[in-house]
Amino acid sequence: MTSSPFVVPVSDLMSTAGSRRELDLDTPIEWGFELAAVGPELHAELILENASGVLIVRGPVATDLGLTCHRCLTEWSEPLQVDIAEAIGFEDDTDGYSLHGDDVDLEPVLRDVLLLEVPLRPLCRQSCLGLCATCGADLNTGSCLGHDEESTLPFAELRDLLEP
Repeated sequence: MTSSPFVVPVSDLMSTAGSRRELDLDTPIEWGFELAAVGPELHAELILENASGVLIVRGPVATDLGLTCHRCLTEWSEPLQVDIAEAIGFEDDTDGYSLHGDDVDLEPVLRDVLLLEVPLRPLCRQSCLGLCATCGADLNTGSCLGHDEESTLPFAELRDLLEP
């Protein structure tokens, strides 16, 4: 495995059920997708505990969310804090997360938990009007003038068929 701040040796925890260790993790991250990003820093105060064949990882994880509004493309940032409680199997044949030798890679666990908290369609506010389809003006700042919206509608010509 590569040297990563998320890879933690846990051989001392594997031998005795009930053994535990605290882990403070402060590291840069860049996770996300088109309209949302998690980072740039991650802070976690985790407890790693052997619970009869699985490693329990629990504790608060804090970072920032960089979001872009789905409708008007306004960008903003907000804090994100999640309390995690995940099980990592000691055996490779378990479903879900597992150890890699005597080490645990916490990156997939933390990334999955944090990315599940990110909204799929972030909105700057529920009443966001978005952008004008013709000129791209932000409709939240006022109406856009200078073009006839009626002529740009794809079915505008069909309206004449319904009128007597």
